[in-house]
Amino acid sequence: MRSATLAQLLAHTPLFTKVPRASIEALAEGASRLRLGNGQHLFHMGDRAESFFLVQSGSVVLYRPSYTGEAKVFRNMEAGDLLAETVMFVDPCRYPLSARAGSEASVFRLPRSRLLTLCRESPDFSQAMLEGMAVRIVQSINRVDLLTIGNAAQRLVAYLMDLYTQQRSAWLTLPASHSVLARQLNITPETFSRQMGVFRRSGFVGGRNTEVVLLDIDGLCAAVGLPPAAPLECAAAADSLGSSLFDCCNYGRQSLGK
Repeated sequence: MRSATLAQLLAHTPLFTKVPRASIEALAEGASRLRLGNGQHLFHMGDRAESFFLVQSGSVVLYRPSYTGEAKVFRNMEAGDLLAETVMFVDPCRYPLSARAGSEASVFRLPRSRLLTLCRESPDFSQAMLEGMAVRIVQSINRVDLLTIGNAAQRLVAYLMDLYTQQRSAWLTLPASHSVLARQLNITPETFSRQMGVFRRSGFVGGRNTEVVLLDIDGLCAAVGLPPAAPLECAAAADSLGSSLFDCCNYGRQSLGK
């Protein structure tokens, strides 16, 4: 029953949509389920990477210790997220980030060896991986471009426009807290909050906390000196930043119950 549940979850992730069901079931048979308490580590940066993971419930925080002693949070992984599968192809294979539970969590652990075998045996799967890598490379270039914009307000608006493209709606759900997003955009949390306040008072955005409504997209872009956002029907996956500014070690995301 456990492997059947996992096979069903994997089949609905973007990475495995083109993989034959029999191959997914074979991969799932080698998996085990782990339960993590809040704050418990799944792995540490530099650990030998013999497994990748799928979050079944709860959340897992990807972070890297900084030189100041504070943790630099890269992403909060939630139910349906695949974690560290792309790292499995690196040799020597070590985790580039640390992962700890952000709440009580349940994750499936899948062996690296079975993933590599699946790549050798399934051309469709291998092509899906290459396609994902190609998109991520282009998205990485877009992220570098965003992070080198000198104006903090422009970086913030460019990021909101990217979410608008990804979520295909003016009603946005921020993927992380303001403080996490501020660090990813290379601005202080105080600047992030202050700038959002300016946009609200100007009538460009509404909402609160992680829910943001774009009320005047063209006005928002013009206010910071950016060109108008492209129409949604013209947007392509490679034109975006990805589902996170730092999708450095995972491709697939499945939305459960959303």
